[in-house]
Amino acid sequence: SHSFMSGLTHPVTGMDHLIMLIAFGLLIGALSFSTKIKAALIGGGLASLVVGLLAGQALGFSVIVEPAIIASLFVVSLCLWHVFSPSTKRVNSVLVASIAMLFFHGYAHGVEAASNLTQFATGMSISALALMVIGTFVGRAIYSKWMSVGVASASALLLLGA
Repeated sequence: SHSFMSGLTHPVTGMDHLIMLIAFGLLIGALSFSTKIKAALIGGGLASLVVGLLAGQALGFSVIVEPAIIASLFVVSLCLWHVFSPSTKRVNSVLVASIAMLFFHGYAHGVEAASNLTQFATGMSISALALMVIGTFVGRAIYSKWMSVGVASASALLLLGA
């Protein structure tokens, strides 16, 4: 149960993960896709996290993960800006980039995972899903490319405070 609670709380208490998961939800919420496609994209984001988790558990610490996590915050911000582009190709590209960047957040979780990986992954997935869904509702309600400025600002403040 400690592993489950650790997995459940880490995405909420790790500010970089919190920003990324909510920002990814904002991105999904801003899309004009069907609910079924949005759910599939959130599923893709969760899959990227879990694959990263398994890779982090198997491979251990890597010096590129933390810089990639910081970069991911700005990548998702830029992606959120481009979601309002009329170019379908651009929108699809930024979605792939954002989903791919979630891998690094999962990787960090895998390195930090408590003893029972299954319980940790379950807890992490529940929190990650909840944060993405919250972001989706906010993204749908606000629906402005200026949300990306908020994400970039929060990311910059995190970076300055670190």
